[in-house]
Amino acid sequence: MFEGDYTINGVHATYIKYLKDEVKAFERYIDVYMTGATMGVLHNRRAKQGGSTDRARIYADAFNTEHVKCNELFKLVILNDTSKLWSDEERINICFKYRDKMDDKAVPPIAEYEIKIMKEALDLFNEYAMGGIELLYENFSSSSTVSVDDTVDYAYKAMFDQHIFIESRQAGVDVEQLLRPEY
Repeated sequence: MFEGDYTINGVHATYIKYLKDEVKAFERYIDVYMTGATMGVLHNRRAKQGGSTDRARIYADAFNTEHVKCNELFKLVILNDTSKLWSDEERINICFKYRDKMDDKAVPPIAEYEIKIMKEALDLFNEYAMGGIELLYENFSSSSTVSVDDTVDYAYKAMFDQHIFIESRQAGVDVEQLLRPEY
């Protein structure tokens, strides 16, 4: 997973190009993709690709560089999503046990079921990424001229809003208890 090139088609490709090339809010397409996945899951926003013939490609070398981050984001999305009827055990297996490619030499052997579920999980991850990309585009394109100062102001506002959002979701959660070692 996250090993080969990934092509984004349609309006989402246009949005990625806008966010990277015109607004210059991100340095690479993969940065938009990872941020989109994060924003999508935080705001429970999903979308499917399509709508135009535009294309943007995230190359395998970018995924190699950000492999660990992409895998952690994948786990975060799968463990937080409630739209699929997967049990908690199934979600844990998707994140930590199942493999996404056939390998005749794998021990234990890889089942077709694993590959099918992993494809479904990756599709779900990509839907959240596309939903988050839409959200980023909507926020950055709200004014016709975006200066560097406006971009910084928006980024600060978005981070502050996320801080408030996370604090509101943690109401009643003892963070010390969550972060305490189990040994």
